[in-house]
Amino acid sequence: MSVKRLLKIIEQQGWNVSIENLGKNAKCVELQRFTPAGQDFNISVEMSGNDVKSFIHNLYECYDSYDPDYEAYLWIGEDGHGKNGAPYHIKDIVEDMEAAEKYILDLYLTLEEKYGK
Repeated sequence: MSVKRLLKIIEQQGWNVSIENLGKNAKCVELQRFTPAGQDFNISVEMSGNDVKSFIHNLYECYDSYDPDYEAYLWIGEDGHGKNGAPYHIKDIVEDMEAAEKYILDLYLTLEEKYGK
């Protein structure tokens, strides 16, 4: 699969995407979308050159290391917890971060199903 096709599939899954060249045959793929509570959710995934399988592998690593409870904790500080668009109830924040985690997993499963074999 080409990188162009990869980007199209990512966008079809509801993500905004951009690529930054890191040099030495490496790229950083920036993914962005809004959570149900309106958080501007972003992740960065490295890709070796144009190796789409490396992107899919690294996307899984991103999913595997994502911790919704920790991400919710970050949103509960003085600038969150009912402020700056953050939900007031902690359970709502955790649910929103779980939705973000599911976005990553859904994208991974879509790519793995189509191209990971």
